[in-house]
Amino acid sequence: MNKIITLTLVTLALFSTAVIAEVSHVSINQRLFELGGYPKLKVNIVSSHKNPNKVQFFLRQSVGEERLVAKSLNSFSLLVSGVEDVVDSEAVLVVKEHRINRWREVSVLSIFNGESVDSQTVDKVTSKPIPAKTQQPVKSSKEIVSTRTASTATVKVKIKDNCNIDFNGSETLWRIGLRQSKVWSISTYGAMLAIFDANPRAFRKSSINGLRADAKLQCPSQAILDQYSDAVAAEELYDSMDQPL
Repeated sequence: MNKIITLTLVTLALFSTAVIAEVSHVSINQRLFELGGYPKLKVNIVSSHKNPNKVQFFLRQSVGEERLVAKSLNSFSLLVSGVEDVVDSEAVLVVKEHRINRWREVSVLSIFNGESVDSQTVDKVTSKPIPAKTQQPVKSSKEIVSTRTASTATVKVKIKDNCNIDFNGSETLWRIGLRQSKVWSISTYGAMLAIFDANPRAFRKSSINGLRADAKLQCPSQAILDQYSDAVAAEELYDSMDQPL
């Protein structure tokens, strides 16, 4: 009986440790840009994550959301930057960490005063309500695709034969997807999924996070673009595939 109780306590202790956030502190140390410029921030962070890819930063403003690139400055600070101009004075920095096979939002910081903001402020910043995904189980790609309605409009873009995507070997898939989303009139998530679908050999370990630096990217076909025309479904599918290497 004592062995059973001990085993139960150990199991509960391990589970409790697993669900504790591994990012214990994050704050904006310095804003290195002005309103109207591209985002560049020095961020303080205390994290027990050994894999830096398990922490992501997003800039959320009224015109949309951009995933930022993070560069380590030292053990406790990062330089995060993006390419889209910040035009919203109420823009926020969203910090997410990967825990128990899920991305979880751990902090939302106001960029222009550096303080944490509440959910009401975040609602003002977003251009439309962002569905809360942390309370829902991760769906398989088949389940997500099946939730799309027949009324969803498909993307109609002229794709040239033998079309290639510009890639300099150092850009992230997010940055490429952000750029191509405007060309293809599709969401950033949809563009990233279409690129991944059309270029399986360009990614290491068949992972959407494994874009090779020497990859030659081809444009997806119209049929592939149509598969990811639903912005909400594309984001859900991307989140289910977005696992650290």
